[in-house]
Amino acid sequence: MFKSLLQKYVLPKEVDFLGALNQHAQSIKRITHELQACFIEGDETGCKAIIEDQHQAKSIRESNMNELLNSFITPIDRESIFRIITQLDWLAISIRHFIIEAKAYEVEQLHNGYGEIFFHICKSADHLASGFEQLIDKEHLAVANEAQRVRDNYDSLVDVYVEKMAQLSKSNNLQEMFIHRELLLQLKEIGKRFQICANSLEDILVKMN
Repeated sequence: MFKSLLQKYVLPKEVDFLGALNQHAQSIKRITHELQACFIEGDETGCKAIIEDQHQAKSIRESNMNELLNSFITPIDRESIFRIITQLDWLAISIRHFIIEAKAYEVEQLHNGYGEIFFHICKSADHLASGFEQLIDKEHLAVANEAQRVRDNYDSLVDVYVEKMAQLSKSNNLQEMFIHRELLLQLKEIGKRFQICANSLEDILVKMN
């Protein structure tokens, strides 16, 4: 009883940051799959769901930052937690930027190689989210494997990106070339952000060992 009273009134609160980061990663996974549904499958409900889930991701980010600022006990150093919170947030922002740009160009659906790019982005989201789940379960080797799969998917995405850009360079339609160049750059940026998050996930893993 004395111990419980001590923890309640004297000892600083310990926040489940790993659980909170996992929640954030799962939110990003949902947004990413909704983005694919919106632009590859032409599912308008996916487009509408993105907005709601982006608000949720923003709320999770703000909650995690507040917890970080007000916590004395963290499972790893505060800088690592801050870094992954901001990087997950930047992923959501990058997805939002893609939507804004696509809508500005009146692009409703994407074909001709875009499906493969979105496939790799969604797989990156799946592996990153799985990595955070495995981190909670202390499955350290599984976490490292998931992080590597994110990097592998980014490499595959870049291969498709280069092929698509090479095709665009031969186009005589300057408007088409400009629009698709900008959209491809945005998608490549999203893939890059997943890789950066995977690196930070491994950084957390190393510091927990």
